[in-house]
Amino acid sequence: MRREDTLGICLSGLCVVHCLGIPILIALSPALGWMEQEWVHLLLACLALVVTLWAMRNWSRGLVLKLLAFAGLALLFTGALAEVSETVERVITVAGASGLALAHFFGQRGDAMFRRS
Repeated sequence: MRREDTLGICLSGLCVVHCLGIPILIALSPALGWMEQEWVHLLLACLALVVTLWAMRNWSRGLVLKLLAFAGLALLFTGALAEVSETVERVITVAGASGLALAHFFGQRGDAMFRRS
């Protein structure tokens, strides 16, 4: 396993946990309210960008895999920056994080499906 793809998968998981779990944690402990600030979302998206670009250096696969990663990143940044409802933001972010996790998963596996493009 390549550590940058493993890190990408873990970071994507952290995004999903942040989106879905933080509202519950804030309800239990209002001191964690800072975790719902917009700068936290943007920071996670920027970390995802850096890790994905780092991992892509080793992806010899084709265009489809890279498009999946860029679509995931685009959704993460849209979720972090767009003025939409919290529900829509969560859906967009979870979809982006899931797409990125898949890209990293296939990137480290090197599936033949992506080698042809």
